[in-house]
Amino acid sequence: MNRPFRNKVMVIATVSVLAALAWVAVPGGYAGAAAKAASRHVLLISIDGFHASDLATCEAQGLCPHLASLAHFGTTYTDAHTSEPSDSAPGLMALATGGDPKLTGVYYDDSYDRTIYAPPAQTAALSQNCTGPAGNEAAYFENVDTGAPTFYNPNGIRPVIGPTVDPAQLPFLKQRGMCRPLLPNDFLRTNSIFSVASRAGMYTAWADKHPVYNAQVAGNSTPNTVNDPFNTEINADLIPPSLPDTRGNTVTFPLPNPSGTGPYFITDSVGNTEAYDQIKVDAILNQIDGRNSTATMAAPVPAIFGMNFQAVSVGQKLVDPILSCVRSHNGSGCDPSYVPGGYEPGSTSASPIFTPQLKGAIGFVDSAIGAMVNELRNRGVLATTTIIITAKHGQSPIDPSKLALIGHAEVTVLNNAGVFPAMVTDDDVALIWMNPATRVADTRTPDIIIQPIPGTIYSTSNAKVMEHGGFAEDDTHVALLTVNGANVVNSSPVGATITQPVRTYQVAPTILSDLGLNANQLDAVRTEGIQVLPGG
Repeated sequence: MNRPFRNKVMVIATVSVLAALAWVAVPGGYAGAAAKAASRHVLLISIDGFHASDLATCEAQGLCPHLASLAHFGTTYTDAHTSEPSDSAPGLMALATGGDPKLTGVYYDDSYDRTIYAPPAQTAALSQNCTGPAGNEAAYFENVDTGAPTFYNPNGIRPVIGPTVDPAQLPFLKQRGMCRPLLPNDFLRTNSIFSVASRAGMYTAWADKHPVYNAQVAGNSTPNTVNDPFNTEINADLIPPSLPDTRGNTVTFPLPNPSGTGPYFITDSVGNTEAYDQIKVDAILNQIDGRNSTATMAAPVPAIFGMNFQAVSVGQKLVDPILSCVRSHNGSGCDPSYVPGGYEPGSTSASPIFTPQLKGAIGFVDSAIGAMVNELRNRGVLATTTIIITAKHGQSPIDPSKLALIGHAEVTVLNNAGVFPAMVTDDDVALIWMNPATRVADTRTPDIIIQPIPGTIYSTSNAKVMEHGGFAEDDTHVALLTVNGANVVNSSPVGATITQPVRTYQVAPTILSDLGLNANQLDAVRTEGIQVLPGG
């Protein structure tokens, strides 16, 4: 599959320490308190990879004027941390449910479940009857798209716009005596802000990097609570030189892949990624205009809507396959002065120095957010909209001198000791499920979690200089900004800064509270005591 490679002195923690992952509620107000319902809409934006220090730096240097303007009218949380592990999937579930991985059951987008069976499309018989020993990879990313590679078709083709989830690509589970696909929303063990809002009769929307994510956040047993999911695929195989998006704009990909066979994909180019993000931005603008995301019919402006940006994450980690003389082996078009993505030497977690590549990506995202705010203003809905800007995850290491690409060293150590795990997922953290599967109360909890020295990445790829997924400061310390649109419309500056520790889990109850809904309807609030953000 054409997927960013999944992948430190090793510190090994057995599953018994997973109790430490259960998040301790941060003081900040009664979680169930219904707000004043000043907002009828909440626009939630994840700038994947965006650190708290990135926001502070780009504001101070005038590189993100639209974000700086929003901060002038809003509240900035300088000590916000995301989920642990900090993978996109648990990071998104934190925002959508308020729950940590122990509660949601979502530890990674590529994980393991001791009770499931292989997808039919990945078996020689192309079927599954849920017999024999259980235990299988629980993969919920682009591999479940219709057109993804199958057992007999290893060269599947997935489009950028409009991909769908193929039930035959989902893992199967024996449920009430029947062998059935484990749907994305049911893989999530809790409800979500979308299911709570839908129950209250509110219209919702979401746009993310895989169609499976849009389905997953709908909430357990409530598959249709995202009324307007806008499906795009960041790891699409088929990338034309240009395409018209849903707003009628022509989006151009600098490194196209028109045949779907490579060599380039969206995340091989910051320009490709910005084009991909722009497609989602235009879908959001359609929704602000009172249409659905594809602009094919009239629709309410959603009560909850938003998207994730990929450009900053790619701008942080990418070593360009053409511009880098090292990666391209001095190929035609390489630039000896090219600087890989991320941060310049001398950067620290608190004081990053942006490379030109990352600076450009931040500027693109800032302009796109500015376009959303302007559209909200022009359509007369800014005053009734709360804007929340954060990140599913950070990225490590900010200090490039700490980078250590060591390959899958943890697997080598285990194999040399005669230990062959059932499943290993590793980036700058390693989650290990043993074989035979350990019999524990939770069917998805990893048996071993390895958090290496920060900066260590389990890869030898020369295509990246950063990764995420781990528990380190650079992985988890993310930007968080909340803005009441009425303050912008009325030119009422706030410019508040809250330095007390908060978690992105608190975004979910805060959204419901802003909409006048009782946040205690969230499973995470009742079970884990997650509270609304202070001062938001």
